[in-house]
Amino acid sequence: MSDLTAGEATPSKAPGGMDFSAAPMPAIRKVLEIVGWGLVALLVFTGLSAIFSRTDFMIGAFSEPIANPEEVFNAFDIRYYTNAMATVLHLGPGFFVMVLGPLQFMRGVRKKHINLHRISGRVFVLCGTIGAFSGIAIGVFDPFMGVGDQGFNESMATAFFSVYILFSLVMAIVRIKQRNFGQHREWMIRAFALMLAIATERLMLSALMATTGIDIAVLFGTTFWMAAVTNIGAAELWINFTRTPGNGARHWKDMDAKAAKA
Repeated sequence: MSDLTAGEATPSKAPGGMDFSAAPMPAIRKVLEIVGWGLVALLVFTGLSAIFSRTDFMIGAFSEPIANPEEVFNAFDIRYYTNAMATVLHLGPGFFVMVLGPLQFMRGVRKKHINLHRISGRVFVLCGTIGAFSGIAIGVFDPFMGVGDQGFNESMATAFFSVYILFSLVMAIVRIKQRNFGQHREWMIRAFALMLAIATERLMLSALMATTGIDIAVLFGTTFWMAAVTNIGAAELWINFTRTPGNGARHWKDMDAKAAKA
């Protein structure tokens, strides 16, 4: 580990060449962790609010027969009504993603309740997979403003990032099967960050609608890209600040604590 007696860090290096710079970084990691968890809490709250709101809409929409949905619902709402099964398969798993997601990254849960971590992780992966496919069914094939119009932007964003989520989940499973805990953690971070992007998109959309005169038809697809890229960037930043040597079995907090005592 690092020799702190001279006030400077000597990074520890794994056989594969992966560094963990323990000395000037602990303060940065601590600040980023506090800020990060605050943002995650905000995004989870936003995501759950959107899920509950859309669930309430679906309950009301199907409470009585509707002869002409086009006359009752606007262009944004009607696609959830006409894709009812996909919507249900998006909202239900989405709820568990938002609730179980943060649990996967709580160090105390992983260290003291490993079975809970494993079981909730499997549910998280299953729900994330279902949510990605149901999101494709709605956002790719029936986007707001239509595939052949301004909705094409949303369609392509949904397709690209849904595939990225599925790829991240597959890689997370592959890495944990190989007992590569570090890369498993990193791919799970990427997957969850992208799943949270829908909440980031809602916040960005609301802010831009309130401060600009740009129509929602233009903003909706664009904010999808903006939110996903923002969340991916934040995930990669955190991954690079907390990547540990070897197979990642050692947690960055433990390594920081050990370096502080050195």
